[in-house]
Amino acid sequence: MGLIQKYPSILEFDKYISPDDEEYNFHTGLDKFTFGFEGFGLSPQNYLTQRGPFQHGVTLVDFFLQPRVIQLVHRRQGTSRENYWDNRADILNILRPNRQAIGELSPGVLRKTLPDGTKRDISVIISEGMRFSPRNTEAWDEFSFTEVIRFIAHDPTFFDPTVNTVSFSLDVGAFLYLQFPVRIYDSVLYPFLGAMQFSSETVNNTESITYTGTWETFPTITLTGPMQSPVIENVTTDEKIQLSYDVDAGEVITIDLSYGNKTIVNEAGTNLIGTLSTDSDLATFHIEPAPGASGGVNEIRALFSGANASSAISMSYYTRYIGI
Repeated sequence: MGLIQKYPSILEFDKYISPDDEEYNFHTGLDKFTFGFEGFGLSPQNYLTQRGPFQHGVTLVDFFLQPRVIQLVHRRQGTSRENYWDNRADILNILRPNRQAIGELSPGVLRKTLPDGTKRDISVIISEGMRFSPRNTEAWDEFSFTEVIRFIAHDPTFFDPTVNTVSFSLDVGAFLYLQFPVRIYDSVLYPFLGAMQFSSETVNNTESITYTGTWETFPTITLTGPMQSPVIENVTTDEKIQLSYDVDAGEVITIDLSYGNKTIVNEAGTNLIGTLSTDSDLATFHIEPAPGASGGVNEIRALFSGANASSAISMSYYTRYIGI
């Protein structure tokens, strides 16, 4: 009797998540299938060049990634004509571009789950598809549809949907415990343990972030007071964020440097971008991948005064990739 050779199944999943967090799975293995994605590799690039007098050719100056187009062929199986129309309504409802609050225009997310469970997301909007064009009349297929769907990613980089958070270790003081004799009753002494806290006036701490992505990422920085005139500097890239502002005890400042968002607000929603120093790098402050940062290590320095044990700084970011 011959041996039956078994091959391991490949588990890959593709999902669309709308701006209001509704999900649509493109492949279930039961009634939904995809016949391949394209556009997941390198995005188009635009190279900037310049030419001097009498120069042959050009000099390469810089490059920028262009928006990428992602296209898939999607098959949806049905069991009846009524089911066919329900399936059409379902996918149209999920992919429509107005699944968001009035006055907002937010992208959805395409998520690719790889065989090892790794997830890669990219922000997209629907560009074309779901036309339900006339099918091949030589084959009977009245309950199902096969459609080409095209998305556009204006930010062409992928990211791991798990947020990384680094909390800074701030040396802001120490506790000194002293024992005092206390007379409670006549001729009886009871020891009392007292505590005194001494805090440093200035904090100057550096954290090393080892970044494993293949594309730069723009973090979100959270400052919790008290602190005076805080400075956050990426020593590796020579970029800094400096505020001419005294953060009160318990006040929380959020500095959002993400793509398309450059905001500085406190928990009350007060706009503090006017406190930013003129030599700060609000537009470009980022975490750099290798080889720009040797081994992907970014040295982030925090400098401020007026600290105590309640002062805190954290930095959160997504790990980004140029393609998958």
